[in-house]
Amino acid sequence: MTITNALTINVEDYFQAPAFQYSIKENDWGQLSPRIEFAVDKILLLLHDHHVTATFFVYGWTISHFPLMLKKIADQGHELAYRHYSPPDTQHFNQRKIIEDLNDYKDQLSQVIGCHVAGYRGDTKLYSATSAWLEGELMLAGYEYSSANNSNEMIKDDRDMTPEVDHFQYLNVSTHKVLNKRYEIINTDSIRLRKYESSRRLVRCFIEENKTPVIGSISTWVMDNQQPKIRADSLFKKWLHSYHTRETPLILHQLFSEYDWQTVSATYLHKVLQLSSIKKRTGRSVS
Repeated sequence: MTITNALTINVEDYFQAPAFQYSIKENDWGQLSPRIEFAVDKILLLLHDHHVTATFFVYGWTISHFPLMLKKIADQGHELAYRHYSPPDTQHFNQRKIIEDLNDYKDQLSQVIGCHVAGYRGDTKLYSATSAWLEGELMLAGYEYSSANNSNEMIKDDRDMTPEVDHFQYLNVSTHKVLNKRYEIINTDSIRLRKYESSRRLVRCFIEENKTPVIGSISTWVMDNQQPKIRADSLFKKWLHSYHTRETPLILHQLFSEYDWQTVSATYLHKVLQLSSIKKRTGRSVS
């Protein structure tokens, strides 16, 4: 049986990329020339050519500033989900503000696209600091799953990616283990730093070992090879940010041609978890 994987896309303009997280603050975003619509148009065309649907995670700032772009994404059959922004130098999280944002932006995004918003994404630092109350607030707000990046603390084992049905789901980006660390199989950096054959092998091995779909993650800015040259946080981050951006469309073309990809909801909530429920009702173990 062919397994359909789940593709997630972080909607980020070039100045919101990790290379600039310290040098460019959230308050500065509105003063820079946006190129997010150019990058999104490129990735939408690539997805359309390969009949791929994806889950797009968007910041509250993006929901407020680019509603027509988000409606365009939804109109092409893709899923929209909310992504919380945490400044990298945050020491203490404002619980009330986080709760207000995850409710308000969910409602705002639902109104823009005209359908239910099921997914949420935050960073590892946020999950680690708010684990005592965040899940409950997400459930109260009506979210059905969270899909984190760089989530070593959240992942017990990649084979536990099919949780109990009817509970809040943690559907994190799939990883592989190297020595004592876990690395994401498909993300913005890994697909550019590895040879494609290595990424293909890791996807195949994960599917064969776990019998569950891979959840991959890429960012929209990687599709924009005409972005302006601005100072990054470090020379290494500047190099990493621009490395193989011209080759990225070809790499994704290979990835989308070889494997099937859909949204997180279509792949996990509507297929994997339903299959798990059926097997439990019939007394069969879940592989």
